[in-house]
Amino acid sequence: MRSRKNMVRKILSIFLPVFLSVVINPKVSAYPAQNEKLGLKYRAVMDDKLPDGVIFTEPSKNIKGHKLVAESDNYQLYFKEDSLSVIVRDKTTGAIMESVVEGDVRGNAIAGWQSFLKSGIVLKLIKGINLNHVVVGADEAERNVKLTGDGFYAKLYYEEYGIGFDVHVSLSEDQLIVEIPNRSIVEDKDEYKIGEIYVYPFLGHTHMGDRSGYMLVPDGNGAMIYLNDKNRRFSSNYSQYVYGRNIGIDEPYALSLLMNRYQSVNEAENIMAPVFGMVHTDSEMGYLGIIESGDYSAKIEAYPNGAYTDYNWICSKFILRQIYIQPTGKREGHVIARQERRNEFDIRVRYCFVSGEYANYTGLALKYRDFLLKHGIVVPRHDNFRIRLDFLGIDKENWLIFKRNVTMTTVNNIKEIYKELKDAGVTDIISVYKGWQKDGINALPIEKYAADGDIGGNGKLTALIRECESSGIEFYLYQDSLRINPSIKNAAFNVVKQITKRVYEEMTYKDVFEKFRFLTPAKTRQVMIRSAKSYINNGVTNIMLGGITNILFTYTHKGNLYTRVDTANIYESAVSELSGKLNFIMEKPFSYLWKYTNAIADMPISTSNYIFTDEEVPFLTIALKGLIPMYSEYVNFEANKEEFFLKLVETGVYPSFYITYEDPAKLQYTNSSDIYSSRFAVYKDDIIRYYNELKKINDLTQGAKIISHSQFSNGLTVVSYDNGVKIYLNYNPDRVITTDGYAIEPMSYVVGGGK
Repeated sequence: MRSRKNMVRKILSIFLPVFLSVVINPKVSAYPAQNEKLGLKYRAVMDDKLPDGVIFTEPSKNIKGHKLVAESDNYQLYFKEDSLSVIVRDKTTGAIMESVVEGDVRGNAIAGWQSFLKSGIVLKLIKGINLNHVVVGADEAERNVKLTGDGFYAKLYYEEYGIGFDVHVSLSEDQLIVEIPNRSIVEDKDEYKIGEIYVYPFLGHTHMGDRSGYMLVPDGNGAMIYLNDKNRRFSSNYSQYVYGRNIGIDEPYALSLLMNRYQSVNEAENIMAPVFGMVHTDSEMGYLGIIESGDYSAKIEAYPNGAYTDYNWICSKFILRQIYIQPTGKREGHVIARQERRNEFDIRVRYCFVSGEYANYTGLALKYRDFLLKHGIVVPRHDNFRIRLDFLGIDKENWLIFKRNVTMTTVNNIKEIYKELKDAGVTDIISVYKGWQKDGINALPIEKYAADGDIGGNGKLTALIRECESSGIEFYLYQDSLRINPSIKNAAFNVVKQITKRVYEEMTYKDVFEKFRFLTPAKTRQVMIRSAKSYINNGVTNIMLGGITNILFTYTHKGNLYTRVDTANIYESAVSELSGKLNFIMEKPFSYLWKYTNAIADMPISTSNYIFTDEEVPFLTIALKGLIPMYSEYVNFEANKEEFFLKLVETGVYPSFYITYEDPAKLQYTNSSDIYSSRFAVYKDDIIRYYNELKKINDLTQGAKIISHSQFSNGLTVVSYDNGVKIYLNYNPDRVITTDGYAIEPMSYVVGGGK
């Protein structure tokens, strides 16, 4: 999805200023470093010769009515009191990023969006029993503002609505920090309550196609929305919950089903990390936004031009209350209701600015890596290459009046597979055994170490675990700590009820087990501690956690409302307590759990393919490579395995296979009927090839971190590591690409450099 048009624009934005500078003033270079050598530190001398919309400024006490209130070594902060607007200025180049639209609004912008364009902080209020939304900006509030030396402190109050709160904005080194303390929020009138708070929604905005650059959205591994003119093609925007949707409040939906049975559309990727970004490539300035507090109740929103306004903008939105549908009986009746208890949390957003050669998605990823390490969000792990081979033990199918086991991979089968692979030189393996427990993969929750006799029982499974330890294979048992199967276990108590007080049920659209329920977080914690005791007593210490690692929700229990903050706190408490006793790897874990996992399983290497995103970028894997092992989603379910293999080479993510010893045709009447290709005999050669090729690359990059990543419109991608290794990938299916003396064949790669 690389855009030739965008590449042409980028080339022009770089070389046009150089050409004009030579023609008009041969002593002036378009590049800041060269300008400094000539004594021309600021590029303002070229304002009339740069692409439309690019603004560079001279050092000044005022810019566009904003007063200089703070500065660091590299940046200055300007502030305008009436709208709480800020301008951040790069001291080296004079480039700026603005937080509001100054002067007349250009192009299409309906009246309801004026507050977003003109205010630094925007509230969406919920009014009375009619539940109408009222949008207000900071410019409508009574303000008491004090400068603090590093920024400002503002106390706001909306007399008409009885709403008030404090805002603290500070500049620290290359970071702008915005805070709204929960304790400062007041709601004095019953008629008006805060629904949502937008924090600097227009910071770094651009108009139509005036500027070159992109917005970075945390979809999957990462995606860009170009700042080019979209010609009003899109009427919608990117809007996703950080850490996935809230099943406790949001209305359930069914994805497109084939024959009312088979899922034909994949779900959107959850946001794993609370980040977003804006990059102006023409002025070489950008920022990475990191939600430090409030992430459990936040959304990331990105608006390409044409979606509601003619501006490109991206922001974080914090949800304090929601409107929901409250059923009134067993029939179709319902009323619209307002969440009464406010979601309580401090809001804190950190904007990390980048300039020059770091004003790109790689620079933003490097900023995030530094942040993760500095704040202990990731604890660096040994990043040794292993191929992931997961096994399915047992599922169930309907049989007469009972359900019977469908046994796919026994303990003896696994031993046989390991032996065949060892004979072929495949020894560095990590495995997760799913469906090992009595009654199979859907017998949930798992409360003790009890292996099904059809796979070999406790004795044989324990012996296999010991053999794996002695041979260097990492062997994990899978535990879904969230779900309970009402067809097998008593699910009348300690299960999640939505804000409507109705039990939440997750539909499978399968014949054997049609639905699951979710355990309350307190019950989950209890089950985890109980099962952990049983594991440890049997000498089992390696567990792969699923369920709780990538789902958060609001819920009610015994008349009390609990928010996603409460859910996350209980989950983290349980994992933290057990992490010293058990070794965890986690299934697509949200970032607040990264410090507790030895590896990330099912790491996305692509995106949800929204129509308005222009290009995929490996943002998360750039940030995490070299810090923690990452394992892909299953290779055997990928449609384009050739491209997927190249993505593994590019990102440094290790391959994963979901394996059964038996033919998966046996699963057609089970809940695992979507596993259509998994037999080891079919994938043995692929496993060996993936292992040999990717291990060879990892031997060169092990322990190294990615420092540069570039994608080109001809299909070339170049990845550079801090130990000097460079990987050149050619995604073009039709032509050889020659670069740096290497000829890269179509759909192939070359490894160069290194010490």
